[in-house]
Amino acid sequence: MNSESWKSREMIRLILSIVLLIIGLILLGAPQFAMEVIVVIIGIVVLAYGVIQLLINLSKRNRGDANAGLAVPIIAIIIGVLLIIFRGGVANIILPFIIGVWAVITGVMSLMEASQVKDYSTGAWKVALISGLAELVLGIIIIVGIIAGGNALGVLLGTCLTIYGIFSIIEWGIVASAKK
Repeated sequence: MNSESWKSREMIRLILSIVLLIIGLILLGAPQFAMEVIVVIIGIVVLAYGVIQLLINLSKRNRGDANAGLAVPIIAIIIGVLLIIFRGGVANIILPFIIGVWAVITGVMSLMEASQVKDYSTGAWKVALISGLAELVLGIIIIVGIIAGGNALGVLLGTCLTIYGIFSIIEWGIVASAKK
């Protein structure tokens, strides 16, 4: 991987870590409301994607492109509307599951990075290892459903995202300085 590609990837990672830290702090302040807002935002994005893709595909069909399917945009529109309408249930059940899966995936990625960074520095890999293990455990806890309930889960997610955001920013700094 060239230096510019790595810098670009790491800058995106830093921005995402900051966003997760902010989301974590918001979840700590108003957990149930914040989770519902996140679901509504996702619903609006999915709905907008469906409408835009539907219009594009209808335009393609009018120009004779028989391959412009309508099923995916219509499904996206339906999912977007359902997310907006049933935001409370989604916020309590589906969103935590998605966050749990995401935490497991990023945990595994952090563990893989810890093994790669171990050669560069003695301290950086430890932060990546701790971060990866914490993400993995958090993801498993959320997926298994040990902790349930809107406010409790929102506070847990807020705490975990805040801690993850902080650890991820620290890890980013250590890894970035180790790879210079």
